[in-house]
Amino acid sequence: MDASMKRTSSYSEPEGTAQLPRGRHGLSRQFVLDNQRERIVRAMVDTAAERGYAETAVADVIKRAGVSRKTFYENFKSKEACFLAAYDTVSGRLSTAAIQAYKSADDWTQGIRAALRACVEALVDDPAGARVAFVEILAAGPHALERYEASVRRFIPMIELGRSQAVHGPELPPRLAEEVIGGVSQAMYLKILEGDIAALEQSVDELLYFTLVPFIGHERARAIAFADCD
Repeated sequence: MDASMKRTSSYSEPEGTAQLPRGRHGLSRQFVLDNQRERIVRAMVDTAAERGYAETAVADVIKRAGVSRKTFYENFKSKEACFLAAYDTVSGRLSTAAIQAYKSADDWTQGIRAALRACVEALVDDPAGARVAFVEILAAGPHALERYEASVRRFIPMIELGRSQAVHGPELPPRLAEEVIGGVSQAMYLKILEGDIAALEQSVDELLYFTLVPFIGHERARAIAFADCD
């Protein structure tokens, strides 16, 4: 895939999360509260990606966010609760970007390509978010694993539509879509774990082939996934 392709999604820091000026600023209380929460969440993403979830302390997060410990605990009851909120933010942006891209395509195969590209672009644009979404979430305990599994399941209906493209769709394994998603997630996890996130941009064609081939077979999957390479 062309590394210079136009960006269609981003995990970059949301607008409005910069630290507010001290003193009288004329901003509404709700705006201030929302801003503080967003800064805490972003600080958790960046700190957990940098230090690892286990080594991240509330003190690290509040220092990075520029808020008091009191403000932190007004928003989150624990480090775990804050981390899960951070994961929800990152994974929510990822799934929204993928689903919107999928819906913009003309057919299933091109929709899967668009969804994968949107995911990869989002991950490359925010390496810290990528680390949280695919690596640190797996090290944050059973509640985090449940949250991760739930986010992965969001994509099952999208992949499951490939059954209608298959010649013998009803005969395919019942959990095929889930297994395909697991494989794609594992491939992304390994790149991110190795610190080679940028290489994901070069992997979209391979990920597309891997996703398509169980449903439409080698020849069609290869022709669609590697069309620009021939």
